[in-house]
Amino acid sequence: MNTLTRPDPASPPAAGTNSNPLLFAFVMVATLFFIWGFCHAMLDVLNKHFQDVLHVSKGQSGFIQTSVFGAYFLMAFPSALLIRRVGYRNGILLGLSVVALGAFCFVPASLWFKTFGSFLFALFVLSSGLACVETAANPYVTVLGPKEGAAGRLSVAQAFNSVAYIIAPTVGGALIFGRRRAGGEVDFHSLLIPYLVLACVVLVVIAIFSRVHLPELEAEASGDAAAGEEAEHAAPLRRQPHFTLGIVTQFLYIAAQVGVNAFAVNYILANAITREASGATLVDPRFAWYRAATGAATPEAAAAYVVTIAMVLYALGRFTGAAIAKVIRPNLLLSLYGVANCLIVLVLMADLKHVSWLVLPFCWLFMSIMFPFIFAMSLSNLGSRTKLAASFQIMSIVGGAVAPPLMGWLADTYHSMAICFVVPLVGFVAPTLYGLAYPRLLLRSAAAR
Repeated sequence: MNTLTRPDPASPPAAGTNSNPLLFAFVMVATLFFIWGFCHAMLDVLNKHFQDVLHVSKGQSGFIQTSVFGAYFLMAFPSALLIRRVGYRNGILLGLSVVALGAFCFVPASLWFKTFGSFLFALFVLSSGLACVETAANPYVTVLGPKEGAAGRLSVAQAFNSVAYIIAPTVGGALIFGRRRAGGEVDFHSLLIPYLVLACVVLVVIAIFSRVHLPELEAEASGDAAAGEEAEHAAPLRRQPHFTLGIVTQFLYIAAQVGVNAFAVNYILANAITREASGATLVDPRFAWYRAATGAATPEAAAAYVVTIAMVLYALGRFTGAAIAKVIRPNLLLSLYGVANCLIVLVLMADLKHVSWLVLPFCWLFMSIMFPFIFAMSLSNLGSRTKLAASFQIMSIVGGAVAPPLMGWLADTYHSMAICFVVPLVGFVAPTLYGLAYPRLLLRSAAAR
């Protein structure tokens, strides 16, 4: 097969063709992005929910993200070794099976145990499966077409992820916050429903994937050099700075993203609803209008619906980012978006009452391209080592396990949601610098021996 003529699955097939196997594979794998997007976005409402119904502190609720992203850290490398032996398709099937098992673990957690630890265990099992799925799917998308389109292709696939990010906060706001009654008994059935539906959907996806063929492209991708494309870098991974600093950048960025996600509802409520020294409560009229317009049963539900707007911007950024990257170099676009988010976080830290919460959703617009661009840029020219390198990128997601407990501790210690956003600020500086330095890093990697 001539690898120079492989079609880019992010583009429509040429006129007159009846089928495009790479496009079909791209669409099939992109559906997986929706699944883990839903799982991750549901976390955005769980922090506040468990703070209220299980009476855990903000610092303790941060361990929700620790259980999820700690599983990524522990399972990514074993998943990569497994995928190298069994291939992308079988790795995806195994990962999905574990995801379904983790979702079903919410049944005993919700009906019998009803403890914070039991929910953390269910999330850990579910996330172990997600780690395997992501370790297979992310690098697979990068090799499903020409190398120069890898970042945009992954951004398009991540757009499926963003659609789930729009749906999940709405589901959480309606089913979880919407069914709480002040002073009433805790209703864990509302938490059980979305995860049972998720488990059933995953089982259907497993049945579909077990019947389709996904082409294994590692041999073809590694043959790009022979076909005339830029040669695979010869140096070991640890001596290629575009890869190693990409890992560090991804760690810090994921810490920022997950930290913002984890405490978005808390921040919105603290900024839009204030209490004066006299004890009077002042609600931002715009927040009150939005709650009435959405029919939110509680302020927490209204805040979750604000996050839904943020996720719409997130999806918009994913779709537009791939197009903009055709005009502006991906590394430069990454830096520009990093600067924008640094400015937004500074406004959040300024804590302009009844104002800053309106700026918060735009943070997701500029976060939209960061994960796929960093991922694709750091895997450039790695050839046959792409699967192994991808596992380290997935392991770097452990940054999401570190930031929320730290942010929660800062919020509890200083009694301020604004101060804890210093952690995301550091995380957004990292991709800004990485994007600016990337051309030089790539040259140093090519010259390394």
